[in-house]
Amino acid sequence: MAMRIVMLFFTMLSLTTASSAYGIVLIMPEELVEFAEKNGCSQVDDFYTRPGSVRPPYVYDYPNEESAVFWCQSGEENNRRFFLLIMAKHKVDESKNCPTKIEWKGGYPGGLSLLIDRHSTLDDFVYLHNPLKKGPRNVELTDNAIVSEYDGVEETFYCHKGQWLIRQRH
Repeated sequence: MAMRIVMLFFTMLSLTTASSAYGIVLIMPEELVEFAEKNGCSQVDDFYTRPGSVRPPYVYDYPNEESAVFWCQSGEENNRRFFLLIMAKHKVDESKNCPTKIEWKGGYPGGLSLLIDRHSTLDDFVYLHNPLKKGPRNVELTDNAIVSEYDGVEETFYCHKGQWLIRQRH
């Protein structure tokens, strides 16, 4: 019992120390918050204020091991903008060199996960910055895709030949 209390104390102390350094409650790991700040944005503080189950605003191992992708924001209230930010610790394959900071204009971001599906094709995708242009036909996904999902609405992001494509489902 005493050991459990000591462990709880040190856990609370570490969370308090980390959050007091930023003056906020951290909703994602400190290394991601720091990386966001270096890239002109901050964590989405109110990410978990929605009803229902919400996946985290970050996921590790994209695009490779020891890397991450996460949501961040700039601005406040009605003037805020959301970004999908990629923190790659290892060099990314040059043929897939997509931008690592993606402005998201599709509304409030969803929780993140990775899609590992080598049988899907880009047929149902469109180019993120040119939604009238369809993705290439019969091209299979060869890498992980990023899935943002909340309340039955899903956006899947995929990097192909240096450009982001997206598939939206309801």
